[in-house]
Amino acid sequence: MNTPMNNSTVYHAVYVPEEDDTSGDNVHIYHDKLEALKIIKQIKSSRLKSFKTLEEATEFSLNGLESVLPNPLANSVPIIQVTEEKSKFKALKPQDLTKFRKLVDSGDLAKVNETIWENPRHLIGSGDTPTILQEGCRYNALHIAVKSVNYAREMCELILNTVGNPEFVKLYYGDANIDKSYVDRASILQDLYLNTPDKGLNETPLHFATKYGHKDCVKALLSYPQCLKNPLNKHKQTPSDVICTRKCIGDTNLINEIRSLLEEQYYVPVIRAQDNSLMPEVGEPFSLNHPLKLNSDPISPTVEIKAFAGPMLKEQALEFRKKWKTPPRTLGTPNKMNMSGDCNGLRSPGLNISSNLSLRLQDTEKGLERVGRELASEFHVSWKEYWPFLEDFADLRCAEGLRKLEEFLKNKLEKSNTTTVNQKIFRSFWKETVPENKVEVDDICDIFQSMTLNNGTNTDNETEDIMFTTPPSSPLRVTNNNEKDESSDDEMDLADDSINEEIFLEGKTPSKIDFAVFTAIPSEIDLNEYPYTYRWRHEMQLASKNIKSDNILRTPKNILFKKKLFLEETL
Repeated sequence: MNTPMNNSTVYHAVYVPEEDDTSGDNVHIYHDKLEALKIIKQIKSSRLKSFKTLEEATEFSLNGLESVLPNPLANSVPIIQVTEEKSKFKALKPQDLTKFRKLVDSGDLAKVNETIWENPRHLIGSGDTPTILQEGCRYNALHIAVKSVNYAREMCELILNTVGNPEFVKLYYGDANIDKSYVDRASILQDLYLNTPDKGLNETPLHFATKYGHKDCVKALLSYPQCLKNPLNKHKQTPSDVICTRKCIGDTNLINEIRSLLEEQYYVPVIRAQDNSLMPEVGEPFSLNHPLKLNSDPISPTVEIKAFAGPMLKEQALEFRKKWKTPPRTLGTPNKMNMSGDCNGLRSPGLNISSNLSLRLQDTEKGLERVGRELASEFHVSWKEYWPFLEDFADLRCAEGLRKLEEFLKNKLEKSNTTTVNQKIFRSFWKETVPENKVEVDDICDIFQSMTLNNGTNTDNETEDIMFTTPPSSPLRVTNNNEKDESSDDEMDLADDSINEEIFLEGKTPSKIDFAVFTAIPSEIDLNEYPYTYRWRHEMQLASKNIKSDNILRTPKNILFKKKLFLEETL
């Protein structure tokens, strides 16, 4: 209820914040304005306002401006309080950021990778923004990596691939909220790292890479589609305007190479139908700004890009495609293999490009890719092809592709070993529960060992037919002269199976995809770095030798020799 008063009565209310009020009075209301001004002079954080009613003055003295300012949204839209999500990882101190910045600058890839996965805050700051490692100029990890001397390109790729990995962002926030889109967050974070300028000259990491003459870093940054090619710095200069202005000044070749990278890049693809109803073909060169138009006809089979070479300039891409489709011939000779088995045309290890047509006809699944793979090496451009078992594009000749193959083989062998262990456990349980079966198994072994192919009643023609039939291998009878611990035998069996277990990409025997991968990987594999790939390659070498020797033994001359030898032995 408002208190009646004369027109001359005014209440001077003073609001004093609770933390600054030392008088102990919660309400400061005065009829004399000079007394109110004394409070304002003593406490700088206090506020004064005059009212005509005691009720309004009291409300202001207790709550300040919140009690008198109207809220325009109070009766329309409910207020939604936005709070920043907190990470479970502890905040980093300045000395921690300095230590991490030195790791990035030194090029210690292993230590950097270990550090960022232990605490993602080294790369993810507040609000899904890059963590600032150097105040003042506001450098993030990518700025530092591009400027470094040791493993600059590898460090750039490590940082960008990590922040673009949804699993890394999920690790930072946790998986409590299942509706969160970690893919979108990772894409935004990767874009910010690529295009966030520094504070001094307003330059992006691409500016840094060009002005320091780091061609490999320029390639790495431009390989990500979010990277902007023409951002302006403080002096209205693009990355193309500052090439080699801080380092390698006057290196004309390097300047031209970097400038060509900043131009529009093209790729040459291999196009295949999903149902293999069409022959694969080399597609027209395309770029990010001029993509291919596929599947425009709803009646035709669906086609996809299964491999591509690039990036490269448009002129180079046109030449690459022309050479891929119509490889050159040696003057005066037809475009086919010689009697010696050598091919005319481009020279390359393991494959001659002039056998393009025969490869496309003989190997419809990977023949065109084999030609493009070797041609990419000749043109010194990147190569990617799709491998169904990896469900991803990869170049199995480089470290990244070999790591993917190594991880696949490792997981496959571990899964196979788990199955073998379960079988051994069941076998051990069966032996314990049905020990009398041992005698029956021994008898069966004796019967198998006594079997012969020739019972003496066959004719000569029948003998010739039987001799080409491979008899089933008889199980060997195990004789134990001394009593042994059965558990130790089972453990030995497990060890033997884990060593002798053959691993192939699609089952227990090599398939077409195994031989395709075998021709795609390098001829030398590091045993220490890729032990599973090294073992798989060894198995494939043995399989190739067996197939080759089997083909030799199946020639007509050898078949006649085997028949003659068998007849001589039987007579």
